[in-house]
Amino acid sequence: MHAPPPIGSTLGVAYVVPMGGGIHSFVFREVRELQKLGVQVHLFPTKVGEGPYQARPDWRVHAFDPLQALGCHFRLLCRRPARYVSAFFEAFRYGALVDFVLAGFISDQVELLGLDLIHAHFGDHKFFVAHLCGHLTLRPVTVTIHAYELYNNPNPKFFKHALKDTSAVVTVARYNEGVLANEYEVPAGKIHVIPLFADVPDRQSPLKDKNGRVVVLCVARFVEKKGHTTLIRAIARLPRKYEAWIVGRGPLDVKSIAVAAGVADRVRVLGSLSDEDLQAVYEGATIFCLPSETTSEGDREGIPVALMEAMAHGLPVVASRNAGVPELVEEILVTEGDSAAVTDALREFGEDPSRRLSSGRRNAEIVSSRFSPRNVLLLKSLFETIARSPGRARTATNEVVLNA
Repeated sequence: MHAPPPIGSTLGVAYVVPMGGGIHSFVFREVRELQKLGVQVHLFPTKVGEGPYQARPDWRVHAFDPLQALGCHFRLLCRRPARYVSAFFEAFRYGALVDFVLAGFISDQVELLGLDLIHAHFGDHKFFVAHLCGHLTLRPVTVTIHAYELYNNPNPKFFKHALKDTSAVVTVARYNEGVLANEYEVPAGKIHVIPLFADVPDRQSPLKDKNGRVVVLCVARFVEKKGHTTLIRAIARLPRKYEAWIVGRGPLDVKSIAVAAGVADRVRVLGSLSDEDLQAVYEGATIFCLPSETTSEGDREGIPVALMEAMAHGLPVVASRNAGVPELVEEILVTEGDSAAVTDALREFGEDPSRRLSSGRRNAEIVSSRFSPRNVLLLKSLFETIARSPGRARTATNEVVLNA
């Protein structure tokens, strides 16, 4: 059984993360800050691919290797046959055998490296893999929940089951805390609200006058809940000096929406951008707009990181009263799906440079005070408390045993 590391020793954390399109910007920043604080983070990606954010050369990344995984599973089976078989049947019961394959690979590495805790960033397949790793290794498991996992989870039954065994549930918004407590019956003491954060640039975006143009920026995945249709309809109601720059990718055909609204000449779809290009886009924008809305399936926001990034750059923002968004944005908040209200809000900022300037300065202050890298200190403290607790660990059969 796993003994808590002695006080003062280096904390080792296995991070189960998605890297199919590179690392998410907020995960990259979180890992970067944890490393600065002395936490030994080992990344275990469920997928690997190219993207704007990649792991730094000195980061420890353990990509899945099918041949190596065979040896990992064999060693686990030989070391702890009862626990291995129990975890296998748990995965079988919940339709998670692919997650079990990944969990076997990661669990063997966790034990060989002597890591102390397993953390999943996202409550979907990453969480299911981490949960099974917890059974196989007796390490405590924690998870960061954003939003879609609560409303559109790929395996809701396994999600509810795994939440019961998790040592701590981190979520990014107070709104999510209520959903976890009321709809998923997660005990209040197990839920920890730790907002994500944005890097605050050395200087905020200057007040811009691009030959009278007003550039409305939206950075978001191309999906229904981000409100692209509402934004484009709002742009269609505004004078020609208003144009939209839309950054992201996804299944929603944003270009076709712009054509249908008759504003294809004023909507620039920029796709995915490198971090350097994204910073340039933030600096070149006049207003940031993200009119998020609840989908027909009930999916909604947590607290969008793109809003934080825009506010950190000193941009005024227009957003909707959706889920956790009001926890970040003080003004201007509009009703979901109300394109006329978005039009009015964009015009209000677009026609009043002094209002833009004062709102942008206030936004930068909000991010600097409440959504800064200091939030990672809370996460580190939580990891240390759980990993070093002389409390209890679970077996694969859910029996409770004292740590050795």
